Amino acid sequence: MVKIPEIMNKYCPNCGKHQSMKVKQEKSARRKGGFSAMSRREKRKRRGYGNKGRFSKRPVTQTKMASKTSKKVDLRLTCPECSKKWVLSYPRTKRVEFVK
Repeated sequence: MVKIPEIMNKYCPNCGKHQSMKVKQEKSARRKGGFSAMSRREKRKRRGYGNKGRFSKRPVTQTKMASKTSKKVDLRLTCPECSKKWVLSYPRTKRVEFVK
């Protein structure tokens, strides 16, 4: 378990200053990139019949692949001065706890 402070002192690229910012955990669904250009292209190419080249998945590799036991954590930082928000990626952890 990783303990992350609720308020971090980070650099704001918009203001150009270091500020003490609020930290929240971002939903993990945003990381998947549901409607990114690559996934749109993949969806378009998979229409119809037959093998679609580089987007095909061989059954051999799928059975050997194991699912990850932990997920990467995305932290949402909010600047108090300019109220801009952005996402900071954090290494793989099983659980995250926010402390004061």
